[in-house]
Amino acid sequence: MPRIESVTAELLHDQPQVNVIIRVRDSDGLEGVGEAWWGIYDAKRPSRTGSPIIAVINDMLAPRLVGRDPDPIERLWFELMDWGYRYADQGIFLMGLSGVDLALWDLKGKRLGVGVATLLGGPVSDGIPGYASFPRYRNAERLDAETERAIEAGFTAIKLHEIDLAFIAGLCNEYADDVKIMVDVNGHFDPLEAIAFGSRLEELGVTWFEEPVRPMRDHGAIARVGGSIACDLAAGENEYSLEDFDRLLATGALAYVQPEITKIGGLTAARRISTLAELYNVALCPHNFRLGPSLYASIQWAFTSPASRWVEMPWVSAGQVFSFPATMPPMRDGLVLPLDGPGLGCG
Repeated sequence: MPRIESVTAELLHDQPQVNVIIRVRDSDGLEGVGEAWWGIYDAKRPSRTGSPIIAVINDMLAPRLVGRDPDPIERLWFELMDWGYRYADQGIFLMGLSGVDLALWDLKGKRLGVGVATLLGGPVSDGIPGYASFPRYRNAERLDAETERAIEAGFTAIKLHEIDLAFIAGLCNEYADDVKIMVDVNGHFDPLEAIAFGSRLEELGVTWFEEPVRPMRDHGAIARVGGSIACDLAAGENEYSLEDFDRLLATGALAYVQPEITKIGGLTAARRISTLAELYNVALCPHNFRLGPSLYASIQWAFTSPASRWVEMPWVSAGQVFSFPATMPPMRDGLVLPLDGPGLGCG
């Protein structure tokens, strides 16, 4: 019976887009690779952005896993969660647990020679629409150029992170016949501002208005905005527990729920959130802005739920790359395809 030999986490920061990577190696020499949330972007100190999360993994979780059987992932997850609850059931503790969980699923898939979606019952569809998720550019020419590049790459939808309506209106007027357009403001507005902004997005035909208010987890304010505008709302990337998502969805404000697999506890937790999305009859759209194990895990997860409607694909300018050496997952006709290869499928 193999045993967990080592659990290590490191921050890859040779590129502006950093990755927090976790490796779980067993006594047979197999290695599972996962990813935790990467931290808040800091151009001046990129080497520190994910250090608190890495400390959770290396100093708290790893010592409790070394020597254990890696196969019963659910048991390990609940034991770690029960032990770590005294520290937190959200935030950096759950981010660290997310990365470890993804690495364990990757390891198990590699040991059995199958993809994680197969371990979870197999894909429920042949393809899921993917959208190109842009960084905030604040520049009309850059937005035009990246939209053209995304269309040439086969995308049928893009997501903007602009808060200037002039930029959004310009793209909607020019590309409405070519792509669907989503808008994420990362909680930039108070409720009154969000209602005014969302009303304009509705007029422009935007597909969804994401994280409309600050604080981003103010469920009551989200419900107020949702009750005041007709533009569909999306949110959820900053929620953590199953209870969090239950409270958010119970507001009835969302059309799209967007859990971030590197924050919620990994695939083990994601499976339960899938059921919640199905119960509330909302569209599941896993959130992700990294090319690496987190994106591949999000895709494996999305293919196991009939509630899945979109997959977020990180889209950075030509010439920019992520620190983890992964390729973009396969797409055809705007659809993300099931992944080949064992485990998460990203190497």
